[in-house]
Amino acid sequence: MMSFIPLPFLATLALAYSAWVALSLAMDRHYADIHGRGAEPSGLLRKRSRRLGTLALTVAFAVCVRDSGWGIGPVAWLGTMTVAALLLVLQLCYAPRSVLRTGKPALLLAVVLTLAALAI
Repeated sequence: MMSFIPLPFLATLALAYSAWVALSLAMDRHYADIHGRGAEPSGLLRKRSRRLGTLALTVAFAVCVRDSGWGIGPVAWLGTMTVAALLLVLQLCYAPRSVLRTGKPALLLAVVLTLAALAI
């Protein structure tokens, strides 16, 4: 019998990945890696990226706790954040310009999956 990946895990993974993308865009080094050397994010972009990243990680935490309870939820959240961070680190090392092409769709996917996971 074939088992599928649980919807809350996919929602949390998409949220965590999009959060790390947003938080990395608020940093000078990663912003320059993506947009070319010498480029710096504006103050407004920094604030928005930090807020969006924090919000996405908070919602990811809520999804994990709702799905797995207070005993396992925070552990699942930390594990999912680690996997998402590893994916982004590898992407920033080997294909930094592709981060924008994957970050925005990941955010849209995260919203859809989160709404679906919370509706269950």
